[in-house]
Amino acid sequence: MSDHWRTTLNNWLQGRHGTAKDLTWEATRSGLPHALRWTVVAYIKGVEYGRSTSGTKGAAAEEAARQAVVILENE
Repeated sequence: MSDHWRTTLNNWLQGRHGTAKDLTWEATRSGLPHALRWTVVAYIKGVEYGRSTSGTKGAAAEEAARQAVVILENE
């Protein structure tokens, strides 16, 4: 569907609710400096809708956003 899931998620929220202000992100890192792992969580109104871990923060955020879009489209 999209290679830009964060944009898709923002557009989905704006289209349905007129704003994406209810979307928040939490990013944490773990591991050694040469082998960092990022975990990113997408929350909507404080409820977790997506979570992913990857070697880059951007990749983890994209996957968390993809999960959120899938859940929202199926609600």
